[in-house]
Amino acid sequence: MTRAIQTNAIMRIRQWASGALLALAAVGCSADDILTTPPTTAVAATTAITDPVSAAAAVAGMYDALGSGRYYGTDFVIFGDLSSDNTSHSGTFSTYRNADQNALLADNTTTAGIWRQIYTGINTANNVLARMPDATYLTTALRDQYKGEAYFLRALGHHNATKLWGAVPVVTQPTTSAEEAGQVARADTATVYRQILADLDSAEKYIGSGKRTTTASLGAVRALRARVKLYRADWAGALAAAQSVDAMGYTLVPTYSDLFSLTGSATAEDIFRLRFSDTDQNSESYYYFPKTLGGRYEVAPTTDLRSAYAATDTRLAWNIQTSGTRVYGAKFRSVSGTEHMHVIRYAEVVLIEAEALARLNRLAEAVVQLNKVRTRAGVAPVAATTQQAVIDAIILERRLELAFEGDRWPDMVRTGLATSFLAAKGAKTTQALYPVPQRDRDVAPGLTQNAGY
Repeated sequence: MTRAIQTNAIMRIRQWASGALLALAAVGCSADDILTTPPTTAVAATTAITDPVSAAAAVAGMYDALGSGRYYGTDFVIFGDLSSDNTSHSGTFSTYRNADQNALLADNTTTAGIWRQIYTGINTANNVLARMPDATYLTTALRDQYKGEAYFLRALGHHNATKLWGAVPVVTQPTTSAEEAGQVARADTATVYRQILADLDSAEKYIGSGKRTTTASLGAVRALRARVKLYRADWAGALAAAQSVDAMGYTLVPTYSDLFSLTGSATAEDIFRLRFSDTDQNSESYYYFPKTLGGRYEVAPTTDLRSAYAATDTRLAWNIQTSGTRVYGAKFRSVSGTEHMHVIRYAEVVLIEAEALARLNRLAEAVVQLNKVRTRAGVAPVAATTQQAVIDAIILERRLELAFEGDRWPDMVRTGLATSFLAAKGAKTTQALYPVPQRDRDVAPGLTQNAGY
């Protein structure tokens, strides 16, 4: 157990005690989780948010939930690559090995932890939203800002859940007891996406126009809408949302490596990133770095990913390095876990715009967007040929640009690449979706299981 994991666990006690916990299941632990049992019921929302100080603390708790080691602090991001062709398991955690082998089971405690933490984040947002109508102790502007942030974070949570599990529960009211949690049931994906988009509309209505980067902002709302529309294959909608982000003045930084500083320095490309520090750490680089450099080498880049980069690609030199005989992921450099993690950045929006244009058969315009990212990476521009060739080039560029940021497996699933990947490995094609945690299904009979589990 690492210092980073211990610190993350201690920091989460504050979150659990605040009443933000969605008790969808009894707690279980795996090798990479500290043995801590949070309460199965939550403090009532009526006593949790009563004045400006407690309201600000509750809003901060929404971001704390995202920073958990089960979420953007480690597991959610790493599994987004580990299930794919980007990384392989090189350590000792059996739950990680199962993801790498695409042999997940319903009792995998890491996927269960990711599920639980996503819904913990959703519930913190629900608690904030539930209290805002009575929060007369706040100015109207501040109350609206908090509402906008909460709607955004609830939309983000539901989208992260549906990317991995497909049909998932839509939870829009605070859950304060195990009994309430036992009543949840899965909604079809169309219903989930309707709620996500409705929440983003509400977020845009209430959120301020400031250009913040470590809390939700108007740019983050619009960028997430572009991502959601892309996943829904709403190409015109994705294009319009991406272009609305363009209009806000975000730009690509000149040098790729500038995005990944040890202490999360702000850049013109940041749209939304999570702040980490010496006292509230992540374990991303710790899990990638070899032991000779202070890490545990739990996951490693695949040869396939390494060979996908051109020799001149500056992202190769930054993302993948060698120490002795170990080839390791070097995108994140702070083994102590202080580096900020991008939830969404402008390069992704540029590639969303490129893909939407290509899907609409506006190939020349798509290539212009694609080449913005390629030029920054020092690789030759591509020319418009067939529609499929341009789409394939964009999907590959997403793989290279966003490697180790947790996007590859959802990308493979939405584009159909996961089917052939799983077949080639001899894995069940039903592994494209994660299993609904069995311990949650034991509590909530309405949680049906995905096919194949």
